[in-house]
Amino acid sequence: MISWTKEYILSQICAVVMYLFLCTSYFYKSRNKILISNIIAHVFQAISLQLLGGMTGMAMAIFLIFRDSFFAIDEKNRNLEKISKRDNVILAIFISIILVLTVFTYDGLVSLLSVLATITSTFAIWQKKTRIYKMLGMPISSAWLIYNISLRSIFAIVLEAVLLISTIVGFLKDEKANKLSNGSDKV
Repeated sequence: MISWTKEYILSQICAVVMYLFLCTSYFYKSRNKILISNIIAHVFQAISLQLLGGMTGMAMAIFLIFRDSFFAIDEKNRNLEKISKRDNVILAIFISIILVLTVFTYDGLVSLLSVLATITSTFAIWQKKTRIYKMLGMPISSAWLIYNISLRSIFAIVLEAVLLISTIVGFLKDEKANKLSNGSDKV
């Protein structure tokens, strides 16, 4: 049973704000807009998860703020088309950070869903193509949905389901547009 304490209500308000920003990110074509929207979303996600006692999820959200901020700053003067050796090192460092955070915050098997979602989203953002980002949003959203169910976060459950649907719609919309423009995958 859910106890409607001040902390729980605040966690649900933060979840609503977070999902508004995450949902819109799947409709952007600009990587920079996606990153900025995600940074704002993950601030609210970290607060919400902390209030719900989801420490692994909170650690992942804090990492996501750092990761997206790093990418937003780092990519201003870099080639976004090719993955360099430096990019591979950055991905390895990020995955290492995620694994270390997991060791310190592990709270049962279900907490690993937030880790799986974070690793997948890190790869999705790292690889630079918004099309793949949107495609990987589906398994990412599914993992967060199950994690939110385990935390009994009503609004996060409902809104993650909406986000999953938005992710699918955004991806299919782009796929249709790509087919109409001779199959280009540069979305």
